Amino acid sequence: MATATHRGQVIFKDALAQQLCEQGAEMHSDSIILRDDFDSYHQQELNPSMWSECSNCEVGEQCGVIMHGSAVTFCEPYGPRELTTTGLNTTTASVLQFSLGSGSCRFSYSDPSITVSYSKNSSADWTQLEKISAPSNVSTIIHILYLPEDAKGENIHFQWKQDYVLAGDVYEACWALDNILIINAAHRKVVLEDNLDPVDTGNWLFFPGATVKVSLIFYGLMLYM
Repeated sequence: MATATHRGQVIFKDALAQQLCEQGAEMHSDSIILRDDFDSYHQQELNPSMWSECSNCEVGEQCGVIMHGSAVTFCEPYGPRELTTTGLNTTTASVLQFSLGSGSCRFSYSDPSITVSYSKNSSADWTQLEKISAPSNVSTIIHILYLPEDAKGENIHFQWKQDYVLAGDVYEACWALDNILIINAAHRKVVLEDNLDPVDTGNWLFFPGATVKVSLIFYGLMLYM
C-alpha cells in the first residue's frame, strides 16, 4: 500500500502500487536519467555506477517490502545514515521521485528528519531540496521533488541524509528508500500509445490499483483498473 504526495497535496492514498520495471536499474536512457528499484543489481548490493557512498545501509528486505522487492534500509542506531549518488548529468532533468517508509520495521515519532540535498561538481557544499520527517507510521510515501535550475548540470550528486541525533542518543527506528527515479524532460512524450503487449516501461512507472492481464475480448493485453 502506498501514498503519493505533491507539494503537500495527496495524489493517492493507500493504493496498491505495482512496479513495472522488472529490470529496474537504468541510467541515461531516452526518458530516464536514473532509475533503481534495488532488485536488479547482483548480490543484493548497490550498483557502483549509480551510488558513490552509503553509510550504515543494507540492500534487501530487512524491513519487508517498501514498494516492490528489495530496498535500501537504514537501521544502524548510531549512524551516520546517508546515501549519495554518483555524479549525474541532470541538464535536462525534471523531477526526483522516490519512495520512503519504515515497512515492517519499528517507526518513531521522535527520530530526526531526513534531508534530501544536491551538490555540484563533487563539492562538499550541499544545497537542501527538501526536509522530510522520518516515518512515523507503516505507510510508504512516494515523494516527487521538482528540480530547480540550480540542481541541473553535468556533474550533480544527490544525497539522502538523516540529521544527527543528540550526543548520547541513538536512532530509535529504521527507514528505507525504494524506486528512486530521475526523469529526463528532454524526451517527454506528448502522445501516449501502448498496447501493453509487452508493456513499454518507458511509458509507465506504476499501476496504482491495476494489473496487466490477457483479455478475451481481443488479441493482446489490457489494463484493468
